[in-house]
Amino acid sequence: MDIWIALGAAIVGYLFGAVSFTRIVGRWVLPGEDLSGVDVQLGKGSIRFNRTSATLVSLKKGPGYGCLTGLLDMAKAAVPVLVFKLIFPDYGYEFIVAAAAVLGHNYPVYYRFRGGAGMSPYLGGLAVLDWLAVPVVTGLGVLSGLAIRNVAFAYASGVMWLIPWFWWRNGGWPALVYAVVVNIAVWTALRPAMKDLARARRSGEIDTKEAMSILRSGHPSMNRDKYLKDE
Repeated sequence: MDIWIALGAAIVGYLFGAVSFTRIVGRWVLPGEDLSGVDVQLGKGSIRFNRTSATLVSLKKGPGYGCLTGLLDMAKAAVPVLVFKLIFPDYGYEFIVAAAAVLGHNYPVYYRFRGGAGMSPYLGGLAVLDWLAVPVVTGLGVLSGLAIRNVAFAYASGVMWLIPWFWWRNGGWPALVYAVVVNIAVWTALRPAMKDLARARRSGEIDTKEAMSILRSGHPSMNRDKYLKDE
């Protein structure tokens, strides 16, 4: 692996990932609205999703626009990953691009490092790296969250399964480094929401059944009836 190509892969992946389609689409369909996060009602209390993501667009404007935003966020990772995979096969540069795209999405230089949670670019990049991993690790993540009855964990814990997945697939050190970086990026971004959820459960503002009910639609953003409108 050439260090300069690896550095170039990291820069390209980060700059592509840093493009915020939530803000681009949001300025079109949600002019003047707060795009820094949303509050979701659960029982007697609420939790704050404080990331600029496709979920935010879906809650505020509907799943159609949210899906469009998510697909664009997936594409911004998938396209550069595919380019590096085709140009430099068998070198592992595509894993660097994929990891950097998630970091760019979560900490975009264009927007004062305030971004999303990384799920859409993570899935977009992973679909190119190893398409079979997408349904497998996502399914394992949901089952893990259901087992411990934690909705936030169910939503994102598929990334946790990347490490054993690529170890089992013998993906080499680039794949394992990618898996570790993505885990750090996603869980760091989701930590405030997970702490908020844990606080609300401890205080009795919400119960486990209520929290887990948002999984019935497959994604929190589909439960628009629980979205608290901005004041």
